[in-house]
Amino acid sequence: MTEQKNHPNGYIYLAILLGLLTAFAPFVTDFYLPALPSLTDYFNASASAVQMSLTMSMLGLACGQLFVGPISDKFGRKKLLIGSLVVFLITTLLCLVAPGIVSFNLFRLFQGMAGSGGLVISRSVTTDSFRGKLLSKFLALVSAINGIAPVTAPVFGGILLKFTSWKGTFVALFLIGVALLILALRFTETLPERRRSQKSLISTFALYGKVLQNGEYVRNLLVFVASQFVLFAYIAASPFIFQVGFGFSPMMFSFVFALNAIGIGVGCAVSGKVGDDLKALRGGSLLMLAASIFACAMLFLKMGPLWVEASFFVLLFSFGLLQPPATAQTLRTERANGGTASALMGALGFVMGSIASPLVGMGDTFQTLAFALLAGGICVMFATLVATSSHVRNNSCSVAA
Repeated sequence: MTEQKNHPNGYIYLAILLGLLTAFAPFVTDFYLPALPSLTDYFNASASAVQMSLTMSMLGLACGQLFVGPISDKFGRKKLLIGSLVVFLITTLLCLVAPGIVSFNLFRLFQGMAGSGGLVISRSVTTDSFRGKLLSKFLALVSAINGIAPVTAPVFGGILLKFTSWKGTFVALFLIGVALLILALRFTETLPERRRSQKSLISTFALYGKVLQNGEYVRNLLVFVASQFVLFAYIAASPFIFQVGFGFSPMMFSFVFALNAIGIGVGCAVSGKVGDDLKALRGGSLLMLAASIFACAMLFLKMGPLWVEASFFVLLFSFGLLQPPATAQTLRTERANGGTASALMGALGFVMGSIASPLVGMGDTFQTLAFALLAGGICVMFATLVATSSHVRNNSCSVAA
């Protein structure tokens, strides 16, 4: 086990780099959300065509992870990290000069694929480097950032729009990419050649089949994926709930967004101190189910904003509580194929986002979000019961043997 004190990258440097990489992908998708209306005017396009740019970036993040994960298991983490950041910088510049909405959406797809590299590698490097409680604590930090970033990115984007146009948000993304590239250049490889996949590149992608044959991995993966559906349903619908439904100003909505982001961070911090992944996972899932029922009732009855926001805060706190153990439990079951396992995990999370976003926009947003959150909460609880009961059975069999 690589301990904190002698890690070749240094614990503080690694925490900063991987934390920024984890936040990077959500910023790629969400940073420009407040600028969507101005994009319709700039490209003279329909709102649905502009909204497609969000879906395209999510699909890019999903598809990109499926490629980056296995390739990083074969060639190492550093080469893929630097390469993905370089491609990101190029595609960001292409977005800035896109002549129309069709080309802009296409560049957003490739930008999302490039941005996926940091997301996969941040989790893979964590599992390369740590074991046991240190792994859980480090993943709690990464999960906190991963949960907070999607809901804080629009806040920063909205503030930036007070001083610039939509192009300014992409210039900011470009500068962030440059900073990350400079930071990544001093990164020390965490997957030595002796531990890399020795199969051909085509055979490497066949590892997805091997990973999916691991029942324990799949059961824990379902917990993570179901919780991602809840998060993205909230992200996609909350602007319409608060700004259109309750008449909040953009600044007031940003404040609510930031408050709920704090809820995720606090949940992750509490989870890191529990010390028992199974206990944190069960507690977070049970709380998410209760909060989803509460939120469903508040939304369906169209109660006041205070009640709705209270239900959202508890829901996102529960999300933060279960993310670190869900991530740790899933990835520790496939250490030998860490990049592939991490890639599949991240890709399916963004697939859930691409499903949840249009789903909650159908009909009455209050009602569709209510049912989406309830369905997500039930799925999280059911998946947790299956995953944790299987873990208990496996341990019991090991003791008996």
